[in-house]
Amino acid sequence: MAKAVVKVMTEVGLHARPAAEFVKAVAASGHLVHITNRSGKKVLGNSILGILSLGIKHGEEITIEVSGLSEEAVLESLIAVVSGL
Repeated sequence: MAKAVVKVMTEVGLHARPAAEFVKAVAASGHLVHITNRSGKKVLGNSILGILSLGIKHGEEITIEVSGLSEEAVLESLIAVVSGL
């Protein structure tokens, strides 16, 4: 499992559009992904409702965990999504 703590730098945090981009990237990867917010609530990365339920705002830190064959590459691409790159 690859894991990273990342600061969310998208302007609106992980609200509708950035969350949808994240879910799309997770689905395309075919990997198991979890996101954990600062309070410790963990959700699946392929669940838009789960991600929205975390209420992640701009500047907050989250933990992204990826399991699968090329997990490091997938993790880097997901970090780019939440970093606003």
